[in-house]
Amino acid sequence: MQNTVSRWPWAIPAASLAAVLAGVILTVRADPADIGYLLVDVVVGTTYPVVGALIVTRRRRHPVGWLFLAGGSGLALQALTGGYAASGLVDGWPLAGVAAWVTNWIFFAGFAPLLFLPLFVPDGRLPSHRWRPVFAALVTAAAGLLVLLMFRDSIWLWGVDRPNPVGFVPTDTVLAPAFGVLMVALAASGVTALAVRMRRRDEVLRRQLTPVLAAAALLAAALITDSLLEQNSPLGIFLLAVTLPLVPIATAVSIFRSRLFEVEVYLRRTVVYGAVTVLLLGLYLAVVGTFSTLLGTDDGVLVPLLGTAAVAIAFAPVRDLLQRTAGRLLFGDRGDPSAALLRLGSRLEASADAGRLLDGAAETLSATLRLPAVRILDRDGRVVSSVGEPGEDALRLPLRAGGEQEGELIVAQRSRGERLSSADTTVLVELGRQVAVALAASRLFREVQASRARLVVAREEERKYLRRELHDGLGPGLAAIGLRLDVLRAKAPAELTPAIAAVRSLTDSLVADVRRMVHDLRPAALDELGLVRALEDLALRGDGGPEVTVTTPGKELPPLSAAVEVAAYRIVQEALTNALKHSGAEQVSIRATAEPNRLVLQVADDGRGLPDQVVEGVGSGSMRDRAAELGGVLRRVPRPGGGTMVEAELPL
Repeated sequence: MQNTVSRWPWAIPAASLAAVLAGVILTVRADPADIGYLLVDVVVGTTYPVVGALIVTRRRRHPVGWLFLAGGSGLALQALTGGYAASGLVDGWPLAGVAAWVTNWIFFAGFAPLLFLPLFVPDGRLPSHRWRPVFAALVTAAAGLLVLLMFRDSIWLWGVDRPNPVGFVPTDTVLAPAFGVLMVALAASGVTALAVRMRRRDEVLRRQLTPVLAAAALLAAALITDSLLEQNSPLGIFLLAVTLPLVPIATAVSIFRSRLFEVEVYLRRTVVYGAVTVLLLGLYLAVVGTFSTLLGTDDGVLVPLLGTAAVAIAFAPVRDLLQRTAGRLLFGDRGDPSAALLRLGSRLEASADAGRLLDGAAETLSATLRLPAVRILDRDGRVVSSVGEPGEDALRLPLRAGGEQEGELIVAQRSRGERLSSADTTVLVELGRQVAVALAASRLFREVQASRARLVVAREEERKYLRRELHDGLGPGLAAIGLRLDVLRAKAPAELTPAIAAVRSLTDSLVADVRRMVHDLRPAALDELGLVRALEDLALRGDGGPEVTVTTPGKELPPLSAAVEVAAYRIVQEALTNALKHSGAEQVSIRATAEPNRLVLQVADDGRGLPDQVVEGVGSGSMRDRAAELGGVLRRVPRPGGGTMVEAELPL
């Protein structure tokens, strides 16, 4: 349940921003030897408390929000205490030594929460109750390491090591190995937790967690690499500086994708200006530092004016670039309709089945325009393609093609209480035209397929009727005429014998023609034995070759139409012939299963299998055509364990 929105958590990002600004000013003033970690403090301390406050104001008890706040606040405090210590040690300020000591361990209070994030994304709970001892052990180890940092034998401050007045823990032999082991354990735990979630969750959530898993894996690799290098290796510091912020960044991306906390409206209003602030602050510091070095002085107003001028010149281009980047991240290709149309067109073109053109189209629209849920309905209200669950406030657009309504496109709002803009609607209308044409094409294909299936069914039913009439009516009648002619010939005068013999010969010829017609109209075994017994009769004809078995799992097959019986019989007959002639198999199995609304046939052998280059012959084409006539499908695939399997699905 969502908690009442409160504003007090915003005091934390406000305080963090003030701490970072003060720390940057004080640190630059002291001209430190190394400010690499200060840049990390600036990025994390100014942005992640904002994300945390957005989450906490709506989900007070969700741990992800508090971890964001703790991580950003810890690094903001490092920037503040480090800046105060750097300037204070130069000018003799009170408590400067204490500030330096705090800087030495407060950073871990920011990094550790960030490394716990993968354990709780996305639902704020551990993957299972079995992870509770693991979490407790990691928390205990992190708290112990924090104590060790407080009492390490030296204090590191922006590239300079000083003795720690209260320190007694050796850095090289105790603290560094302990730090490396815990970092690796935290990273490995995060990767494992995400992998467990992705294995058992649905496909949508798996895509949402992919960025977090990738970031955690990169961090784990960086930590392992750093542990193998010498202490304070520049390469190790660089890798950690690059990968440590990736976990919270990836978590934020996951939040954008899954809309877990309904904060997207506020996030996109702050992300651009937060990023602009960080980049321009970095630009200002770089310009001031560069000109101070070139001019050999940092006094006066010339250098600050140059820095201010550079910031003013870069503000508009940087803002526009970030707005475009954030817009593409948050809104997809709505600003570039041609790109959206190209993606949808490519998706439709890739469909191999004309009756399933729109499979995955909803997912394409969702990914292209960053929509949480999309549903496409046909003219009968059936769901053709869907991703997510559109709410009651979803936008509904009619899909028209050729003057007729082919269906409806339903898209969810990106966030609760935020309606799609006119730009979004314009792009959706353009995409809807393509979807409507695809719906019409799919409908016409299905209608043609249904008409074709009806013709085949009617044809086979008529053949069955004709066969029965010829076999039970005309054939016996002609045979009876022949018998009477034999009686007449025996009693007739000698001069009539040649004429009667000629009529008898004609009658025999007609009987043979009728029998040939009966055989060609429909396999006799189907009417005499039924489909299952007819398949068993086919199996018996393979004497001297592979062992052929016929199974019908479960209950007996239901009554089948004449068309399905003939198609099933001919497909199995052709597949069995191919297996006996070409596979070199020792065993062939025929399996017929009646499933809801379809008959599934399988002919599998343990022979040599399919060749690398499969060429479809006349027999294989005939099987595929017979299945397609009824709206079914036929597949030839390698059999698990070796051999070939022909599988046909015929609608009932």
